[in-house]
Amino acid sequence: MLKTTHSNKQPGLVTSALTSNMQTFFKASVLSSAVILMAFASVNTVQAESGLQLNAEQTAALGLQTAVAKQVAHYPSAAYPALAMIPLKTIRTLSSSVSGTLSQLNVVHGPITKGQVIAEIESAELLAMQSDLLATQSSLSVAQTELKRAKKLAKSGISSAKKLQIAQAKVIELSALKAQQLGALRLAGMTESSIRTLRSRQTLQSSTLQIISPINGQLFNLAVTLGERVNVNQVLFSIGETDPMVLVVRVPVMVANQLREGQSVKVDGLEVEGIVEHIDPEVDAMTQSVDIHVEVENHDGKIRPGQLFELSFLMEEASSKQALFEVDSNAISQFEGETVVFVKQGNNIEPLAITVNNISQGRLYFSPIATDGTMKNETSVFIQGSTAIKLAFESLESDVEDSE
Repeated sequence: MLKTTHSNKQPGLVTSALTSNMQTFFKASVLSSAVILMAFASVNTVQAESGLQLNAEQTAALGLQTAVAKQVAHYPSAAYPALAMIPLKTIRTLSSSVSGTLSQLNVVHGPITKGQVIAEIESAELLAMQSDLLATQSSLSVAQTELKRAKKLAKSGISSAKKLQIAQAKVIELSALKAQQLGALRLAGMTESSIRTLRSRQTLQSSTLQIISPINGQLFNLAVTLGERVNVNQVLFSIGETDPMVLVVRVPVMVANQLREGQSVKVDGLEVEGIVEHIDPEVDAMTQSVDIHVEVENHDGKIRPGQLFELSFLMEEASSKQALFEVDSNAISQFEGETVVFVKQGNNIEPLAITVNNISQGRLYFSPIATDGTMKNETSVFIQGSTAIKLAFESLESDVEDSE
């Protein structure tokens, strides 16, 4: 155990002495490990060019562990923060189609379902529209009777063709007016069942106009209060669909240039993957970044507007000739100036030079540099003991040099 004492020496000299002692201790530990490794390796090894060969006892003594590297189609990019929002293309404003008084307000914010009654408006104008339709329908009935009579008189030669034309024009005019008034009542929000009852019974229906949600979504931006007098086309509130939701993420231009619409996205905390729905063509001049819209299913309603997430884009390997693998990130190592993983080939341990695509959440995504088929799907890779393996390789190289 290293022990320090006070002295009259300068602080720099004390620090130098401590550093020297620690280095000596570290070198002794490494040399001790190397001696043990050479003792194990000398039992059953081959030259480094052909790989390192250790038996089961040596592997267990050195604490070596392997994991299967699986071939995958994508690797995750770096993680970026994203903000959930209602898709802009689904946001709509609901306005009053008639003038009247807001008599009922059932929802002021939050989730709504299609067909839900949001509010009610008491409107004398709605009664006037119904009355106009009944008057037109009555006049049309009289005009149609007159047309039939004019046709009979025209056939018998009693009436002139001009009177027949006038009767026909009257029916056409009233029919068009009736269609217009029916359309106005439908646009105002009167239900088909109420319209049918109005026309069949010839009696005015309720003066209450129900504002019904046309979609499943969320209500926001309430612009009126209960009891307020509203005018035609006055905005009442806004609604928007919440399934799917959009996650807005800002990424550097270089990253945006590697993305494409339709690309898959992994969102932390969600079971479903997202899809790149839109890549903004404009670049923010201050940050040199681009807004990306990611569409995500929200059937269970767990994604809320304004909620923050982290997401990663699922990238594809640039070259189709390079296979992409995933394994525990502890497998990565440096050996003879290269980034490698140590793979198990039969009874041999071999270093394999790799290109690192990304390291994310304890997982290493890499592509072998060699194209000789050394790395295959579900190859065993060493995820523990890489330092011991490197020392064993070094001891083998020393033995080869000494023998030469």
